[in-house]
Amino acid sequence: MPLSVLCPRFISLCLLAFTLTDSISSDLQGQDHIYPSTVAPGDTRTPLTLGLMLSFSGDYVTKNAIPGIQLAVDTINGAGVLPGYALKYSLTDSKCDQTVTLTQFFEDIAWSRPSKVGFIGGGCENATIETAKISYFFNLTQLSCDSSTPEAEDRTRFKRYFQTLPNDVYLSQAFLQILNTFNWTKLHAIELEYGLFVQTVDRLISSVSTIPGYNITSSSFSGTYHTTNSLSSIILKGTVFGTESRIFYLAMYVNDTLRVLCEAYHQNKVYPLYVFITLGWYTDGWWDSSTVNCTRHQMEIALNRSLAITLDPQIKDTNMTTSSGLSYNQYKALRNSRAAALNLSSSQDEETCFDAVWAYAVALNQTIQDLRADPAFNRLAAAASHLPPNSIFYLENFTYANTVILERMYQHLSNLSFIGVTGNVSFGPNGIRVPAQIRIQQYRYNSSGKLQKFDIASVPLDHNGLSQGFNFLPGESLDTTWPAGVPHDGTIVKKTIGIELPLTVVLYVLAMAGIILAISCVVFVAVYRNRKFIHLTSPNINYITCGGCMVLYTSIFFLAIQSTDETITTAICNVRIWLWAIGYSVAFGPVLGKMYRVYYIFNNPKPNKKRVVKDWMIGVLISVLASIDVIILVIVTAVPELRTTAVLKQSTEYPQIVSGAFHDTTINCIFICDSQKGYTIWHGVLFGYKGLIQVVAILLAFGTRKVKVKGLNDSKYIAAIIYVTSICLVVVIISFATLRDKVYVLYKDPLGEKIFPATVVVQTESDHGKVLKLERRIQELQQQLAQEHQVCEEMRQLCSQANSTEAIVCEEMRQLCSQANSTEAIVHCETSEHNPDSQSNAVHPYTQHPDRETAM
Repeated sequence: MPLSVLCPRFISLCLLAFTLTDSISSDLQGQDHIYPSTVAPGDTRTPLTLGLMLSFSGDYVTKNAIPGIQLAVDTINGAGVLPGYALKYSLTDSKCDQTVTLTQFFEDIAWSRPSKVGFIGGGCENATIETAKISYFFNLTQLSCDSSTPEAEDRTRFKRYFQTLPNDVYLSQAFLQILNTFNWTKLHAIELEYGLFVQTVDRLISSVSTIPGYNITSSSFSGTYHTTNSLSSIILKGTVFGTESRIFYLAMYVNDTLRVLCEAYHQNKVYPLYVFITLGWYTDGWWDSSTVNCTRHQMEIALNRSLAITLDPQIKDTNMTTSSGLSYNQYKALRNSRAAALNLSSSQDEETCFDAVWAYAVALNQTIQDLRADPAFNRLAAAASHLPPNSIFYLENFTYANTVILERMYQHLSNLSFIGVTGNVSFGPNGIRVPAQIRIQQYRYNSSGKLQKFDIASVPLDHNGLSQGFNFLPGESLDTTWPAGVPHDGTIVKKTIGIELPLTVVLYVLAMAGIILAISCVVFVAVYRNRKFIHLTSPNINYITCGGCMVLYTSIFFLAIQSTDETITTAICNVRIWLWAIGYSVAFGPVLGKMYRVYYIFNNPKPNKKRVVKDWMIGVLISVLASIDVIILVIVTAVPELRTTAVLKQSTEYPQIVSGAFHDTTINCIFICDSQKGYTIWHGVLFGYKGLIQVVAILLAFGTRKVKVKGLNDSKYIAAIIYVTSICLVVVIISFATLRDKVYVLYKDPLGEKIFPATVVVQTESDHGKVLKLERRIQELQQQLAQEHQVCEEMRQLCSQANSTEAIVCEEMRQLCSQANSTEAIVHCETSEHNPDSQSNAVHPYTQHPDRETAM
């Protein structure tokens, strides 16, 4: 395909590359002279060249894959996989920079000769994405062995792209198993605003959001320093570490991870109180860096017991012979020897890149066989490379205008399946490899006291990439992973409290006693109702009064019922107010009716008319009073905004308790009855209505205070009831307005010191550094005190043997001993200030500063 017919986007890229070449190409030299790929002397086979782009610097360095690539080329050529051909590569450095990547691609791949039969690159995500966008226009298939970006799944944008390293989006399956295995429900992800990391965290959040009980949050930062959302802003200023989270997933490149962990060390956010989960594809010893303000030892303390997760297509049987003729163990030995000679460290990319070269070799072999076995296909390939008519096409005749070879290579790569050193190598419909499992690793000290990354578990995946459990490796368990116990995830435990059992028993006993008394009154009235003394009190009305009292006593049972379920507590809130309101009207209505009857008798405006207030009239009054209550409560229940519901609220008496080696936080909460709006207003209406009844009753009682008629023998008692209930109603209204969420603990704090605190002082995580300083000061003073006591003891022994000529020495000894006593007083003062309520000043070994921890 001539350049003139390429799409406008490709032409613009070419113009960009021409512009950049003059200014940049002089600074970019190929790496072939450092890590050469040459055909053995005397080898007469025709060379076929693969384009190879790695990153030797930048955010992610992949040059450590070179030993694996070289080993793959040597084994392919040694086994004669490509009959008549010898495979080699042309290496270039992307520097993990988009501009450099485009320049190098055009200069060393697109425009250099010979034409490359395939392209492996480009070293990190941004370089891979940029080259994958344009390699198709040169009729090149591209295979990446060091990028796991989810963006490359889009076949409409990356038409002929393949990837031997699975996408990081599968990591979400590992997190599900990690959270479940370690009983964590909260995790905070800190992500670099970069496609690879953003899409991975988004997939994680979307996967976990469908499972109830999990809380996954995230903070993102840009790669630009000193901006409002830079890493310095969200980490150094405490935006992240100031949260409740204890488990952090660091979705970022290694340089940013170093900064986070260094700051974590300085803020003492380390194991066992905090756990970090990093990406497993960082190079060995990545924490030994001079780019941060932490020593290697400090970084090891911050990293100790952290986890690492990586997509692991690693072969299960390391002694099984792969398609390359090597077992995994043999490959590893040869690779390590070559890496030592090249002074390169180990990397996961070396294995996937080894298989990537072999994937190209298999596809090239099949294409060579097709060219030899199919004359028609050979003629099409020759025509696509603009060879003379009747020419025989050989693979070395491939040019970037040949779409026929492109499609055949694409077909063979799509259908590829062989056993590599990372297991079965095959690609899904989108060209991305599906991992066999996810490897879980942990940083911890080995027997030599050096920090090392250990494999501890695996998460097997099915063919759809879904997790199939969490499997500890032999010799690993929860105890070996977390010797001090599984760290807490920072989830604040909300403990629902209510009326304490002793008070509940008292309330139940009193309420039951009241009900028994009311029943006794009903029985007494029923038995003696025909006697004149009882008959004059209106027995039928008395029955109603006793019934209302029993309803009121029943509401006390609902006041003390304990439940941690919101629905049940909501029902209790509504039943309680209904029983109280209706019971009050039914119990107090007869009292009001009887008092009105007495008042009417002595204040009848027409005394000549003998009109008497009958019992049935009092019954009607009671019905009216109760009906008003029902109307108010029905309206409140029918309107959603006014409907009473249970709301969980933090207790003001004991708001927060921090306990245990992992500083587990428990918040004491109570359920209060509330509504979305108007809760106080409609309660004010209800209480106002009750108050109005009380005012009327008080006026009636005051108007009949001088009545002394033997036939009205209960009138003075009724007046007393009115006065007492009025006082009780006022107390109820005041307590509702001031003690709504505090009345439960009033009996434990009669002076109100805990109910109405001036301030609530709670020790937070930010106080931990101050505590550590005090502990260090205490230890220093205690050591000084011990030394001085030893000196004093020796001096006392000398003084006991001293004569008059040694008086001066003894006097000096006494002065030193007095200084020792002063030091002891300072220690006591410091210790008391640090923990005034403790019975022991011993410091828990896991709250000491990391510098004083021993290697685990």
